[in-house]
This record gives sequence, C-alpha cells and structure tokens, in this order.
Amino acid sequence: MVRVEGELDAAASPQFFATVERAVRSNCHAVVIDLRAARFLSLRAAGALGAVRQRAACDGTDVRIVAGRQPIERSLEISGVRQLFRRYPSMRAALDA
Repeated sequence: MVRVEGELDAAASPQFFATVERAVRSNCHAVVIDLRAARFLSLRAAGALGAVRQRAACDGTDVRIVAGRQPIERSLEISGVRQLFRRYPSMRAALDA
C-alpha cells in the first residue's frame, strides 16, 4: 500500500513514483494507492498513474486506487485514466479484491 497526503504535483511526483515503482517490483499481486488524504492530483501525475498501471499489468501486478475526494476523482477523469481503475468504496474493499 502506498499512501499520499497533501499534494501530488511536480515537486512530489518523483519521490511518489519511485515509491510506487518499488512497490510494483516487490513481487506483490496488487499495489493499492491510497489517495484519500490527497488534496491535489496534477493531471500529469494522474496520467503517470495510468502508465504505471499498464506497465504493472504486463508483469501481473494489479494497481488499485482508492481516491474518494471529488478533486482527485476529477483529475483522474480529466486525464482519461479513471476508466483504467476499478472504483473501490474503501481501503478494505481494495485490499480484499
């Protein structure tokens, strides 16, 4: 599980995506990204999440997102990646899927 708090913008993206890549390469069958505490998700970061999901799927790893907040959902929608991710109503649902 990777949890984001605050803003996921150009300043925070490199560290965040390095963490996500480590999680994807950790031989887990799924990586859950918790965006519930995020206040902002840039369109570039949202698009990068879609790319991560597609690369991970090629290696057999499912990347899941729990977004929750409307501004975060909006960034996922506008960037065109929302459709790549199943919607989970809670962290428990994402972890149990």
